[in-house]
Amino acid sequence: MERSAKIFIILSIFLVIGISMAGCSDNSDQTASGSTSDTVAAMTTTGPLFTAGDIVRSATGSESPAWLVVSYDSASDSYSRALIYKNTDGSWGYRENSNTEMSQRAVMEKVDTVKIAHVTVSSVPTAAPTTITTAVTTTATRTTTATTTTAAVTTTSSTARPSIKAMDPGEGEAGTTVSTEVTGSEFESGLTALLRHSGESSITATAVTFASSSSMTCTFNLPNTTKVGTWDIVVTNPNGLSGENNNYFTVHGNGTTWAKD
Repeated sequence: MERSAKIFIILSIFLVIGISMAGCSDNSDQTASGSTSDTVAAMTTTGPLFTAGDIVRSATGSESPAWLVVSYDSASDSYSRALIYKNTDGSWGYRENSNTEMSQRAVMEKVDTVKIAHVTVSSVPTAAPTTITTAVTTTATRTTTATTTTAAVTTTSSTARPSIKAMDPGEGEAGTTVSTEVTGSEFESGLTALLRHSGESSITATAVTFASSSSMTCTFNLPNTTKVGTWDIVVTNPNGLSGENNNYFTVHGNGTTWAKD
């Protein structure tokens, strides 16, 4: 009887030791698993949101023209993009020319948050599609009485005053060139644009392109000496009437900008 009791005690001790070792093994597996998950999470990186052929715009911008993503350059972390327009049937689309521009990925993905469509870049033509009109000629025999009428010609001057809604992008760095889209209303062909700051020389836009009564694109060359801060954007129609949006465009310093008092 005493011998049986000793055997029972020894078996109980082995059982307790086995349960304890199994618990340590589970904790080790959980720790190793957690470490692996943390390592995988740490190695995860976020790539570019857009791919070549994506058509994007800002949340407040017009749908046409929009930006066509031509390519992405990982070395400079920038997108190559171009303006793309809708066809008359509402499909996408065509480019007016083969010009492209580079836009920093961080800036473009912050401003252009709406993805409209996706096309194959190589299939997009660089000229507006030609509309074919079929002329029908009808020959008839009739007697014609010639009557001479003098018509009064009335010349009406435009009274449209442009209104500015938004710029995309609405910021730039001194010493760089910024291409931007200005949206609004009452725009007319032949309009001009400039940046204005009190006490500073105005910066006149170049490469101004009239897209529609609500959209235009232009380029601003910002010298190194450009005053850091907010500037007014002013658009003027050929009739001399202007529209403006005060303190809308922001100029950032580049480390070499000459700051005026």
